[in-house]
Amino acid sequence: MLKFFSPYALMERMPEMRKSLVAWFVVALAGLLVTGSVRADTIPWGYSAASTDIVNNNNPIKTSGVSFAGSSGVASGDSGIIIYNLTTNSTADSSGPDSFSNVPFNLGVTFTDIKATSSTSSSAKASDTINFAGLFNATNVTTKSLLPGMNSWTSPTTAELVLGADDVGWRKYAVAISSFTPPGQPGGAPGSIQAVVTITPTDGPGGSGSGPPPPTNGTPEPASLLLAGLGLPLIVLVRRRMKKNQEAIVA
Repeated sequence: MLKFFSPYALMERMPEMRKSLVAWFVVALAGLLVTGSVRADTIPWGYSAASTDIVNNNNPIKTSGVSFAGSSGVASGDSGIIIYNLTTNSTADSSGPDSFSNVPFNLGVTFTDIKATSSTSSSAKASDTINFAGLFNATNVTTKSLLPGMNSWTSPTTAELVLGADDVGWRKYAVAISSFTPPGQPGGAPGSIQAVVTITPTDGPGGSGSGPPPPTNGTPEPASLLLAGLGLPLIVLVRRRMKKNQEAIVA
């Protein structure tokens, strides 16, 4: 006997089809997001901090000092870095300990956008320097001791600079001092100054673009090609599912 096609029977099977299609879309979208995040996280940059020294100021004889040894290196994407290592030296003994009372220190850290170093654009700005300043305090400084005081900053502890070029893109480097650990006694544990660097795309000086020119209309982007390619298999899948369901109901 010939059975009439019922649209309600097909509708009952639609939830299962929708689940399969949604799952397929989720997998494809996750692939796109992972690819995009990898590109964003691989922005290479370098840093180099200039070293400096300070000495005690409690008497004319400078027998104690603190060395701010600048570090350098290469990082990728948002990163936390140690920009200075601090160590103490002293020849004072316990009978006449030294002290540091609001002794000023000045720090300069240079950042370099590695992509901009290979730019051929006349607008390129590959490197720039950020300066931080503060006051150091410590008492009872001898060959065997150092009692840290309350250190303070006389400059902002955050700063921003823009590096890049029109042909490789422009990026904003936001630098924030995250910690200041004073040094221990001479020969003891070193101190450190750490910073967090966050990088985001931005416009260049004068409002120039934040990256290379987009591709022409005749050259679709890879993401567009992938999304367009997803559309055809989905249409074919839906039609096959509907045809099979119709045949099963008619039979």
